[in-house]
Amino acid sequence: MIKFFRKIRQKLLSENKFSKYLLYAIGEIVLVVIGILIALQINNTNERRLERFEEIKLLENLKVDFQQTIREFQGMNINRDSILFANYSLTDLKTKGDFNNERKIDTLLATTFICPTFNGKSSSLMMLFNSGKINILKNEALKTLLFSWPSEIEDMTEGEIDSKLITYNFYIPIIRQYVNISSITRTTTILPIKIRNRDSAILNDYMGLLNNREFENLLYQLELLTLDNIQETKSLIRIAESIIEIINSELEQYK
Repeated sequence: MIKFFRKIRQKLLSENKFSKYLLYAIGEIVLVVIGILIALQINNTNERRLERFEEIKLLENLKVDFQQTIREFQGMNINRDSILFANYSLTDLKTKGDFNNERKIDTLLATTFICPTFNGKSSSLMMLFNSGKINILKNEALKTLLFSWPSEIEDMTEGEIDSKLITYNFYIPIIRQYVNISSITRTTTILPIKIRNRDSAILNDYMGLLNNREFENLLYQLELLTLDNIQETKSLIRIAESIIEIINSELEQYK
């Protein structure tokens, strides 16, 4: 094809038909430009198609991550409800003066030892941030929610850390003064571990524990923290549901 055009140019020049040669040269340039534009258009179309495919995969992975996160949050709040029930039940036992049902008290105490913590890694979201691919996402509202998600998680985990510190640094040490911890872990089915039986001549003083002012204050403090953690987690569930709703809307557009 190139040789064909070259022969035409040479023929026109040899016949001194400069004006026709000029028109032909301009036409040839126009054809080349059109060819380049078509090639660029095809290339851009392919790039958009590949980018659209990558966005779909990113959205699908994010959806799976946030669905798993919601399930983990729901499980954490179920545990927190159990903790609150045990907390209130211990106060009720004190009010009623019921200190003799040792197995029941041990089970309630063991339940209050639980400290639910969020373990979700949100791997797809971290990959988006680290790779810069978050800019592939077209929906600005979705990107705003994703950018704010880590700080929202941080707010919740601060409450989790506070609960854990109080439980292990203050609450359990008070209990150890009155009750053998091994008897709690041995008799309850709440904790996932079982330890060797340790016979002790020292009797557990459940009445002394439940009537201890510091223990009562710690129960109240842990109640407040648990209630706050539940509300924080419910708020995160609502945000995660909003993110999934936007993702579903975006994916629907590509069907």
